[in-house]
Amino acid sequence: MADLGAVKRKVAELESKNDIDKAISELEKAIQDFPKEGSLFNKLGDLYIKVSRQREALEIYLRGARVFKDETYYPNAIALCKKILRLDTERTDVYFLLGDLHKELGQRVEAANYLLEFAERKVKAGSLEEALKTYNIIKELVPNNSKILQTISAIYAQLGKKDQGAEFLKEAKQIETKQREIKDTYKAGGTIEKTVEVAPKVEPVKTPEKPMVPPEPKDEPPPVVAEKPADMTIDDIVSPEIAELLKDEMREPEVKPPVEEAPPSDTPVAVEEKVEAPVKAEKTGEKAVGETDISKELSEIDKTIELAELYLNLGSEEEAIDCFRNAAIEAFNQEEYDRSAKLNKRISDLRPTDLKSRQQLVEIAQIKDDKPSQINYMLELAEALNRRDAKSQAQELFRKVLELDPENAQAKDMIIETKEPVKDFIDLGEVLRTEFDTDKKPEGLQNIQDLISQFKKEVFDSIGEGDYRSHYDLGVAYKGMGLFQEAIEEFDIAARDISLKLKAYESIGSCLLERGKTEDAIKILNEGLRVPNRPAREYFGLYFMLASCYENQNNMPMALKAYMNAYNMDKTVTDLTKKINELKVKVTEDLKKKGKIPATPPPKKTEETKPKEPEKIVPKKSKVTYL
Repeated sequence: MADLGAVKRKVAELESKNDIDKAISELEKAIQDFPKEGSLFNKLGDLYIKVSRQREALEIYLRGARVFKDETYYPNAIALCKKILRLDTERTDVYFLLGDLHKELGQRVEAANYLLEFAERKVKAGSLEEALKTYNIIKELVPNNSKILQTISAIYAQLGKKDQGAEFLKEAKQIETKQREIKDTYKAGGTIEKTVEVAPKVEPVKTPEKPMVPPEPKDEPPPVVAEKPADMTIDDIVSPEIAELLKDEMREPEVKPPVEEAPPSDTPVAVEEKVEAPVKAEKTGEKAVGETDISKELSEIDKTIELAELYLNLGSEEEAIDCFRNAAIEAFNQEEYDRSAKLNKRISDLRPTDLKSRQQLVEIAQIKDDKPSQINYMLELAEALNRRDAKSQAQELFRKVLELDPENAQAKDMIIETKEPVKDFIDLGEVLRTEFDTDKKPEGLQNIQDLISQFKKEVFDSIGEGDYRSHYDLGVAYKGMGLFQEAIEEFDIAARDISLKLKAYESIGSCLLERGKTEDAIKILNEGLRVPNRPAREYFGLYFMLASCYENQNNMPMALKAYMNAYNMDKTVTDLTKKINELKVKVTEDLKKKGKIPATPPPKKTEETKPKEPEKIVPKKSKVTYL
């Protein structure tokens, strides 16, 4: 059997010589020898596309996706499925496979989206049994949701399966009864039983017969602390004259991340704020943290928030969301805009595709005349619309963002050029109406399509975010297969996790650079450098990628500066010193070509030496003493 590495090298060599047919022949043999190597299927599919063999490409991509799934490389499998749908959106089986793969990754929003699409297509094709099985899978993504169970029950009843529908209705009523009991107990001032962890028993330590005598302290020399190497500056690597010229070339203000210090007061920093229930003070007469007066009763808003927190602790997310939303609306009506914003952020964290909370955040930012926040919330709203498959409304929002900020890199990258004018008003109700007509009551729904639309809306309104790390990994898989737009969308989701934020920005910058959008890449990378209080190693990648962008623009002085900043973040990378020295030579040569410094340096001026004055001879004293 041939070596896998040798096969890949031979294929690459044949492709470089434009001998595509021979490369295809090699790969067709290789997938027989290495049936579990998904990357071979991906490459073979790409080569089929090059020679216009689309049907074979689709089949080989699908086989590769199943291989990746069997080997638990779920992000790679998803990337291959995306390639299939780019070529043929009518492959219904691929939607189910995508839903299953996203479910394995814990990405419930995407899983629900693809499974709903699959079920809807099956209903239209008359395959109702397959659709019903899929609805049962979707139900598992949002457990303990009575509304969804009621809608599934209605769908079963509509299809003549009343007995099975009754089981779902019974389960929904049990959930509602439990939630009602919780609410009634709370209102009555009772206590909710919670599972209490019992601490393990600790065996008593036996007292030693003889008293322990502590050892006498020994005089030890103080530990030697290694000196931290000084940061590199331009003055360290070139002469003072060239350094002065390069400082003129590097006119852009340097962005230095405050790694250990608090951010300056005039720099706006996005902080994830959490709404917490008020902490009750002990019986000492002191006030609780966040309480204004213990003697006063909690306001209706406080009570609603406290109930929401209780529901969350008991795993009733749907009820908690309703409470948070009621409190946010009441705070908004009372013009407590900051409080309303905090509550809406809490809802948007729990429900990544929720539209109402993000719409209200945009309104609050407009009222407070906070343009940066308004742009940020509009981008989040557009992303939520995208994930709900409301692409046209998302595009309108991205265009509105560009009206407010024409240089916004994220909006520019997400926009799809069309000749349609920008709407002054984004009708989010249109999105919700397409999912479910709000004027209709569930009891009055007469056809299956209305029930499916209602079910789809309830799923998106109830589902939470999965693991951000899985979105980052999926972005890496997309990027590796050349799906840069899809990769950027995944990295953008991953960036919500502060521990992944800088890595995500670095990866977005890399994708933009690959697509030839160097200016946008530089803006995104600089945005990452403004994120405070992260470990130095996370800034290293941003500076390194920034240097690559400047090199791509042939802006060598700025590239040199970025590489030096990267070196200052991590001085252990030996190849980086070599790169800095190479760029130093290039920059010096460029300055010579521009005539800013002479080709040969002028001889150093020697100081004129003054003739030495003859030394005065001091007469020695006589050793004779006079008495």
